Amino acid sequence: MLAFIHGFNSSAASRTFGLLREVFPLAAALEYPSGGYFADNLALLQGQIATITGAGSKDPGAALVLAGSSLGGFYAAQLSTMLHCPCALINPVIRPHDALRPFVGRQRHFHTGEEWEFTAAACESYAVFSDPRTTALPRLLVLGLSDELLDPLQSLAYWQGHAHIHTTQDGHSLAAPDAVLLDWLRQQEETQTRAEDETPFL
Repeated sequence: MLAFIHGFNSSAASRTFGLLREVFPLAAALEYPSGGYFADNLALLQGQIATITGAGSKDPGAALVLAGSSLGGFYAAQLSTMLHCPCALINPVIRPHDALRPFVGRQRHFHTGEEWEFTAAACESYAVFSDPRTTALPRLLVLGLSDELLDPLQSLAYWQGHAHIHTTQDGHSLAAPDAVLLDWLRQQEETQTRAEDETPFL
């Protein structure tokens, strides 16, 4: 199963998720409040994953493939190491406590238009996080070389040697998922599903 995590100030109405769902109609969108604290959001996303995968005694990451864009890419990287599942990171945030600092203050939600406050405390809650590179997993890093919000060269340096890297000429938002991304996601879904089917019940 493919599960997508949206970026900062976004939601399941994300254009990227809509494009992915045209190809993966069973894909699920995971939700978190952009103004929430990192640890709270991480626990919230874990709970949603357990629900959509029907995880009881089974491993919730067994048939799961994560994809995330921007701040959602950061969360996807964190969760994939916890659940030992593959992930596709689309222009991911690397160090949110730095990248999000310019957004502290009043915000307007991209899709609802609702105004809300991003606090300095919420931003600083991201200061401590696990380095996902210490866990070897199948990862695809999709970098838009024209990204106007994040430095793609910084992401490239951070993930070099820890992910398969695919560059596009897109900005921070993908114009459309290309064949490399779609084929990688299909392959990971098939691999995860096959592994789950072959796992004996104990």
